[in-house]
Amino acid sequence: MSYYNTNEEKGTTLKESKKKAKTQDQTVLEYFKNHDQLGVTPERCLRHFKIMETLSESKWHNTPITSVRRSFSNLKRKGLIRKTDVMIKGDYGKMVHIWKLN
Repeated sequence: MSYYNTNEEKGTTLKESKKKAKTQDQTVLEYFKNHDQLGVTPERCLRHFKIMETLSESKWHNTPITSVRRSFSNLKRKGLIRKTDVMIKGDYGKMVHIWKLN
């Protein structure tokens, strides 16, 4: 499951949300494949997407960090990535784990 329907969406809205979450998981996995050597964190991942986004887009600029964290959890559950014991200071001043491809 890529989308957690906590808002009890239905019909077309639910279908679109599931599609968007699946696409986001795939995009995050591609980021891992291209940037794994740098040490991946949800904050670094989202920051990269925002920087790379064209000014006419607003997909990533409106994406909360929790959505990227959800993608990390989904990819971990599928066995595609793993959380390491290495930690660095994150964007919010707290220590965060580095993640790697499996």
